[in-house]
Amino acid sequence: MGLRGVSVAGGLVYAESIFVPAHGLRSARVRGLMVNGRAVTARPNTLVPLGRASYLVVLQEAVVPGEGSGVVGLRIVAGDASLGLEPGTQLLVGLARAAQATTRHTQARLSWLALGVTGHAPALEDAVFPELQTIPKNGTTGAKAVAIAERYLGVPYRWGGASPLTGFDCSGLTMYVYAQLGVGLTHYTGAQFYEGVRVPPDQLEPGDLVFFEPSARGPQHEGMYIGGGQFIQAPHTGDVVKISSLAEPSYQFGYVGAVRPWTP
Repeated sequence: MGLRGVSVAGGLVYAESIFVPAHGLRSARVRGLMVNGRAVTARPNTLVPLGRASYLVVLQEAVVPGEGSGVVGLRIVAGDASLGLEPGTQLLVGLARAAQATTRHTQARLSWLALGVTGHAPALEDAVFPELQTIPKNGTTGAKAVAIAERYLGVPYRWGGASPLTGFDCSGLTMYVYAQLGVGLTHYTGAQFYEGVRVPPDQLEPGDLVFFEPSARGPQHEGMYIGGGQFIQAPHTGDVVKISSLAEPSYQFGYVGAVRPWTP
């Protein structure tokens, strides 16, 4: 799917062109992306705050309830009314591999809207959406990351999830948090294990990423160290983002190592 000259949210977000393929993110691209008059590098899973409680995600594999999964060029989530959208609305721009367009739905019935496809998803409860608050000003980058991550305690686990609106998996949580601090991470635990400086166990600091479950493809689970031998994680289906202890046997014996994805 290709789109040109895309302007949304009253011109707050503009893209010269968007291309999303039928399969995967490899050849997906967004060119000439401007947000509030400023150029933004459109890498996959880039997160851009759009005010107090709204944000933009660029080039993301998304799951649309009732419609399956697909590649989205731009996904705007309105957490308040500042974008001219009903709070809780998602605007999907360039959505491949979804349902065929239909004219039967009206905006009042939609909890998400899309250019290129229409449909609807179940209404989302307000409690599922923690606001995207201001970035903490004090402390190291790692300490700021911990403060942000703690806002999402209680958000449900969702495989492939990278949003407080729909849920997190382990790497989606760390990627989402560090994106708000300008640190880009890949949405895959095995890749994040190589996206930083290795940290010995006795030198762990808040914000370091801790990895578990060794395999031939690299570690298969991770969390964010918060200090005192504890870490925040999105564990598995049926659970929520929570604080756990490195001393628990399953984590103690399955520990692989730690990485600091930021530089002092």
